[in-house]
Amino acid sequence: MARSSTNRGRRSVKRILDAAARLFGAEGFEGASMNAVARAAGVSKGLLHYHFRSKEHLLIEAQRATFRQIHARFKERVQRGEPGLQNAIESFDNLWESFRDMRAWAPFMVETMSLANVNDAARADLDAFYDESMSMLEDGIRTVFAKSIHDLAVSPEHLTRLVRVAFHGLIVELAYARNEGDLAIVDELYLDLRELFRRVALSGPIHRDN
Repeated sequence: MARSSTNRGRRSVKRILDAAARLFGAEGFEGASMNAVARAAGVSKGLLHYHFRSKEHLLIEAQRATFRQIHARFKERVQRGEPGLQNAIESFDNLWESFRDMRAWAPFMVETMSLANVNDAARADLDAFYDESMSMLEDGIRTVFAKSIHDLAVSPEHLTRLVRVAFHGLIVELAYARNEGDLAIVDELYLDLRELFRRVALSGPIHRDN
């Protein structure tokens, strides 16, 4: 009985998160109400608030669920190939394709970052989300460069942050893309970043002048 109840709870949470991702992507944070999310998920408002204390909390948890799916695809791609630069590039291509396929969701990612600057509770949730995301990404980087870790231009931790910053910038560009021409420019930006990464990643440790 307890296991059945737990499974029902997980299914309810998944329906809520799926509905929230759709509505936040389509309506924005202000436009998507908790009532609308509950209706779209087929749950009561009471059950929604039982699992998610606020709309800010729901927004970030919807993003966390989305990122877990994306990082799972990234991890699977990393583990499928041999360690090395080519596998890293192909894995990042896979990561970019995941973001590109979900470009309708990009605006509410940008909205979340803005919200965290003025809402302490949202900031705490976002920090936890970033920590988890960084950990998953760093694990992938350490795996794919396992045989050449000492040839990296920067440490795995620093490379993880650089990759995150680069992809966040691309997500912002996706959020503001309005037509196919705009999207083509964003794709070109990714290809430029990809080429820079290919040339620099294993160029040996960077020694900065003091």
